[in-house]
Amino acid sequence: MNTTLPMLRDFSDRFSPIVVKELRQGLRTRFFTSALILFHTLIILLLVSVTYGAPLEAVNGIFWGIAGFMLLAVMPLRGFAALHTEATDGTLDMLTLTSIASFRILYGKWVALYSQALLVAGSILPYMVARYFFGGVEILREVVALVMLVLGSGVITAALLAFSSQGPLLLRIFLALCIGAGAVPLGFFTAFLVSASQADTMVREFFALDLWEQCSIIGGILALVVYAVYYFLALGASRIAPPSENHSTQKRLIALAVHGVLMVTGLLLCFLCTNPEVAMWAYVPLMFLTLIVCMDVLTEEMPRYPTTVAVLVRRGRLCRLAGRLLHPGWASGVLFSAILCVMPLCIMMGITWKSPSLDWDDGPFPYLVCVFLAVFVPVTLRINRKNIFANWWVVQLCSVFAGNLLLMFCHTMNARDLGVLGMFTPITALFGVNCVDYSSRDSVLFLGCVFSAVWLIAALVRAKMNFKTYTLLESEALEQAGQEPPSQS
Repeated sequence: MNTTLPMLRDFSDRFSPIVVKELRQGLRTRFFTSALILFHTLIILLLVSVTYGAPLEAVNGIFWGIAGFMLLAVMPLRGFAALHTEATDGTLDMLTLTSIASFRILYGKWVALYSQALLVAGSILPYMVARYFFGGVEILREVVALVMLVLGSGVITAALLAFSSQGPLLLRIFLALCIGAGAVPLGFFTAFLVSASQADTMVREFFALDLWEQCSIIGGILALVVYAVYYFLALGASRIAPPSENHSTQKRLIALAVHGVLMVTGLLLCFLCTNPEVAMWAYVPLMFLTLIVCMDVLTEEMPRYPTTVAVLVRRGRLCRLAGRLLHPGWASGVLFSAILCVMPLCIMMGITWKSPSLDWDDGPFPYLVCVFLAVFVPVTLRINRKNIFANWWVVQLCSVFAGNLLLMFCHTMNARDLGVLGMFTPITALFGVNCVDYSSRDSVLFLGCVFSAVWLIAALVRAKMNFKTYTLLESEALEQAGQEPPSQS
């Protein structure tokens, strides 16, 4: 006797409830259905235009422009206000009261949004095959371009989702623009892959490498994407978590490990390869990741509950000492950020030392010192005292604005010597260097590095003054555990 299987009408119980909730809501929204219908309508009309004699190069360019805009902008922007909407509607508090951890909430939302982006990416494949039969298409390059867009979409979605925890609309719009600016190079690289004839040479050179080199490149890219997605989700989780939870220690340990691997990789490439500038492949991602992590840890609120430090305190004196580096809060974040900033500078030092075309004075090293030390200025300079995260960005924007004013004033008034006034902050020092004469740039840049180091010292002093908060919480945590409290420091 034949039996029919029951029709699958719902998600399996093995799925996370957050994933199920977000997928149900996301797939039913008018935004998703309208965007998907409009996307396919445009693609179909574009392919039909080929039969009427439209140039294939123009059609291919428009095709990837639409696909890139859909995957890098339209789909990720669905997370622009995801957490803020949950908070204003009151549903976020209900979710945090359940047994679902804050990171799982962020992860579930990301999986739901990214699954919809994968659905869009999968729907592009038939059109890629159709264009292949029209001619003028290298299918391998196009598959690589689609994979790059899909990976970039995952990182951008995670970043927008993490920053959606911020309340001010202008701040979220500004952060979205910054993320969009970071996606522009990926868009240009995709356009290069699918349109430039030089891309064939790049593909042939890749397959000419040894198998272990190919696996290292692919594995390194995937590992960086996974880490970037994880860190953005952890960043967002730490912003919506109850103040009694510690989401910072694990995040910082993973960051130390990943950044350390990148630093070692960069140094090995610098000293083992004939061309030391090959180490830039490790330096560039490390630089951007360092700036992101520093921005995060330097904008964490100081802990208020002993449960946030109990993880390390109960493991002995050595772990208590490590707490000054790994405890939540901006105070430990200052020391943590200082260590992270040393790592990319070590790679640049190696490149400068090995490369005969780079000098210590007018090379990139002193400029990068100012860039990395700029992250510590908001620790001491507080413009927005209510929102430490917003204050970090406000201070940086004010520094850029002041630097532009100085640059315009010096060039308009022909007072190039006044560029030395920019040495007082790291960002304005970079603008001031471009104001003065070339012969004076070395001295102005040196003064800018010195004053930048003063900001770091001031941040370390202010952090040391707030270490008493950790000592107090550690004492309370040990009292709850029935152990001897640490001495006051």
